[in-house]
Amino acid sequence: MSAPRSISLLLAIVFGPAVARAEAVQVLDVMILGESRVAGQKVGEFSALVFDPARQTLLAISDRGYIATLSVDLSGDRLARVDVTALQVLLGPDSAPMPKGTSNPEAAAMLPDGTVAIVDEAAARLAVFDASGQWLRDEALPAAVSDVTLQASDKDGIEALAWTPVTGFVAMTEEPQLGQPRHLHTVHTVQAGAWAIDMTGPESVSIKAMESVGDQFFLLERTRDNQTDALTPYLRILDRTECQAAATCTGRRLSIDLGDMVDADFEGLAHLGNGRFLMVSDDKIDGDLRSVFVLFSLP
Repeated sequence: MSAPRSISLLLAIVFGPAVARAEAVQVLDVMILGESRVAGQKVGEFSALVFDPARQTLLAISDRGYIATLSVDLSGDRLARVDVTALQVLLGPDSAPMPKGTSNPEAAAMLPDGTVAIVDEAAARLAVFDASGQWLRDEALPAAVSDVTLQASDKDGIEALAWTPVTGFVAMTEEPQLGQPRHLHTVHTVQAGAWAIDMTGPESVSIKAMESVGDQFFLLERTRDNQTDALTPYLRILDRTECQAAATCTGRRLSIDLGDMVDADFEGLAHLGNGRFLMVSDDKIDGDLRSVFVLFSLP
């Protein structure tokens, strides 16, 4: 028997209108790697994650100046094992290790030939390396993100990188550049112009990583609570044709619910195929490095 209209109206006043639940990815598994060493190097501070489907190779780029080869054992939709099997120090044009403190590997993209494009955030420089870490060549970034003086701060440079045949290299800074509204981020491309992305919401959004699959771009975003410093990751899906045609676009935003884990700063994102993604954090907890790996799928 349905409730009388007067009771229904009272319930609506007391409890308010029904609120649609935000879309969310399906978190499949979480694995935490504590600080360890491989070949004398501390393992961690992963700022980018790339996957080569042709060679089934998963690589993580570290702020510490190396490429880590990862062995990931997926048992169904579970992370049965994540191991760092090798570290390859990034080498410059002279085949010598890149000087520490003068570069900051921050964003990366896997290219079709198995080489890896890596952005040095400190200099807004894009270079291509082979899987062994050897420099091969420099490449041009979108012009608008090549000038570090336009960044909101020294730490708000290029944080996300992708490549597609249609767009060429695609880059985003962590925060909007100087003079831009805080809610208006921009996707910069070499071959397909710039696309304004409206991220209006109760909290400001920082861009942490990007992955491309066909004509779709997947942005890993993060918000920070102003009072508690709690970090919350989100996934935003952009359609290239829609964003390229519109004055501004918003895409589709999905929450990534990790329960009580609010101190993980996720910076790497890779598509593993079949709608499954892996993201990794760049954390330092009580002085020790920590890497949180999260496997998730789209709803």
